[in-house]
Amino acid sequence: MTQYGVSFAAKLIEKGEFVEAIGAADKAIALAEEDSEPRFERALALAGMGQYLDAATDFEQAIALEVSSQMLDTDILDDSYFDALLSAARGESNIADGVKHLERYAKTLPEGRHAQDSIDWAKRLRGELKSEFVKRSLDD
Repeated sequence: MTQYGVSFAAKLIEKGEFVEAIGAADKAIALAEEDSEPRFERALALAGMGQYLDAATDFEQAIALEVSSQMLDTDILDDSYFDALLSAARGESNIADGVKHLERYAKTLPEGRHAQDSIDWAKRLRGELKSEFVKRSLDD
């Protein structure tokens, strides 16, 4: 369901109305099962609610559909998918489960933009790689 080039789900997501956005995306999916966009939007809404594993599943479905539908910005789709997996992984109390979440990335997007990031983050979770993020001031 689109109004003036922007779907109802996208408008609801922008307003932070994630439950309503999921409902709108569900309706759009029912109308166009082969369309990647409503699955992507439902994934964004799920991620907005902190339901990262459900979001990752929808992102995976959107990625699979995107091969034929070609409606989405694939870089944004890739980034959003990785973010959901990383958020799910970091939220796990069991390190092995967190690593499994990150391993989904390589199975879904082996040549994706975050292939090395998913490997590095798995190492960070296991304590094998130290984070070296250094926030620099504007004067540096």
